[in-house]
Formats: sequence, C-alpha cells, structure tokens
Amino acid sequence: MTCVLFAVITACSPSRVRNGPRITSYANLYKIGLAIRQYKFDNGALPVRLSQIIPRNIPLDQIDIFYVTNQLASNQTLPQNWNRDPNQIDINASYCYIGTNNAHGVIAFERTNLWKPATANADKLAVLFSDFHVQYISIAEVQELIGRTNTQNQP
Repeated sequence: MTCVLFAVITACSPSRVRNGPRITSYANLYKIGLAIRQYKFDNGALPVRLSQIIPRNIPLDQIDIFYVTNQLASNQTLPQNWNRDPNQIDINASYCYIGTNNAHGVIAFERTNLWKPATANADKLAVLFSDFHVQYISIAEVQELIGRTNTQNQP
C-alpha cells in the first residue's frame, strides 16, 4: 500500500506534471497537507501560521510549492525574498490558511484570484480539509464552508 501511495504522489509531483497547472496546485496543496499533518503529529496541534511548517516539515529549498506562477496564474511574479523568508508564505502564498479557525473542517484553499478567468474550472478551488484530503469545490461552497465572518481568509 505504501508503494502505491508513493507512486501516486510521485506521479502528481510538480516536476512530472508539465501541462496541468491546476493539478500541480492540487498536488502542492496535498503536500502542504501532509506537512501540516506531520506538524500536528509532532506538536499536538495544527500550526498557527503556515510558515511554521518551514523548515522542519517542508525544507526551505522546496517552499516554491506555496506559490503558483505558471502561465495560467493571475500573478506570475514571486514576492521579494520569497525563497529566503518563510514569513512571506503567510502573506503572499497562493493558498489561504485557516488552520483550526473553521468548524466545517477547511484548513486551507486556493486563493480565488489565483487563476486567470479563462482557466479550466476557474469557478472552483482546491480545498484542504481537516482529514487532509484535497477536493475541488465551487467558490460559493467555499464561502459557505468558511463563513462570511472571517473576512481575512475569505475567497
């Protein structure tokens, strides 16, 4: 079973996915979820900020998984010092992190302005749930799940 899971994760890694920017983002969010799960196992709780999983759970040389800058992304530039300052993740990442602040099990999700409007399924977001699975759901459903009271992390 472990070999099969590793094969699936490897097959979906960004280095192997050339023509699937949405799949790459989905796979990155899944890897971020695995790192969050390991952090929770080690510390007994989810991290308060996404940057807390750097460098122990995601090495500094792999923090590019927090930023989507391919041809279908709305913003194709990276923030200054992105590869040296993990705190940039909390402000500029392609994903919104909620952590434990959601009763419906949403931990993180793609930012709504991440994709150009012409991108396939631009009306859906990849969402990481508390059981660490990732799923595409509509923007309206994400807004319903996270509630309209948390304006900082709303899509």
